[in-house]
Amino acid sequence: MDYIVMDLEWNQNPYGKGHYYPGLPFEIIEIGAIRVSDDFQMLDSYQQVIRPHIYRKLHYKIQEITHFTNAELGHGEDFRRAIREFLEWCGDDFMFCTWGSMDLTELQNNMKHYHMERILEFPLFYVDLQKMFSLRYDDGHEKRTLTSAVEFLQIQKDRPFHRALGDAYYTARVMQEMDFERYKGRLSIDTYYYPRVKEEEIFVRFDEYTKRVSREFLSREEMFADPDMHSMTCNQCDRPLEILIDWFSDSGKTYYCLGKCPKHGYVRGKIRIRKAEEDSFFGIKIMKSTDKEGADSIYEKQEMIREKRRERRQRSLDKEIVVDEIWVENEEDDDE
Repeated sequence: MDYIVMDLEWNQNPYGKGHYYPGLPFEIIEIGAIRVSDDFQMLDSYQQVIRPHIYRKLHYKIQEITHFTNAELGHGEDFRRAIREFLEWCGDDFMFCTWGSMDLTELQNNMKHYHMERILEFPLFYVDLQKMFSLRYDDGHEKRTLTSAVEFLQIQKDRPFHRALGDAYYTARVMQEMDFERYKGRLSIDTYYYPRVKEEEIFVRFDEYTKRVSREFLSREEMFADPDMHSMTCNQCDRPLEILIDWFSDSGKTYYCLGKCPKHGYVRGKIRIRKAEEDSFFGIKIMKSTDKEGADSIYEKQEMIREKRRERRQRSLDKEIVVDEIWVENEEDDDE
């Protein structure tokens, strides 16, 4: 299997609010990719400028960063033709590798605009090298720029940044220089297209955690009625956990829990809510092994949320008292 290390450049609305196209905030203007073998050798490259149809004039910031010219874009390839050519170049046995998740999101958003939906594999697994770099060198949450990662690894900067092929090349170089073998099993799952029915739900077991991408639900009650979503099981042996903290939420967008497996110790859970259609959503559930420190962080998070709720209730109560006092004062003034 080859890795297709891909980078995209895109334009955005240069005309002002009156000409904004809501279905396509970013229009792809260039694709660049490096084919990397499973032993991390660069084998081939692909580059194509794409002629825009929605935002035909370059936004000044995009022009400033990429050094594209409007004349260069005018000679670009048609998007549909370019994508077909690119996917043919990718071949039959490959996996995308990108710096962050946004390139795949915008690729599919542009493909949807041109009625090229559901062409890519489902479920779509890919390598998010930005996330892997953070796991290797930072705290697992920080999102470095590609330039920062190149400088951190002291990779020679011998070509310009902010053009698709150049950025794909630097991403491939980071892949070569970092300890990729250690993290290559930490694949990401693209959720631009999410499961529609139970049979399409995605479940993956990694070394330290499991991940489930659910079908869409209409309410939180419906989601937690699903045994696969509300259950608290060990990510290593699937044994039901001793429930230490049942599912709770900070704002309705993320839910947390904590349990303990008699064999494998503490396991923390998280469900992130993602919008599907206008009145529906789907959940991404992760059950992950943790230690005493990680367990304590869940207790602290629950207490912090409780404290915020107490503060909100107190502020609301204080407002009611003030209103009552004003009402009483007004009644006394009327009596006079």
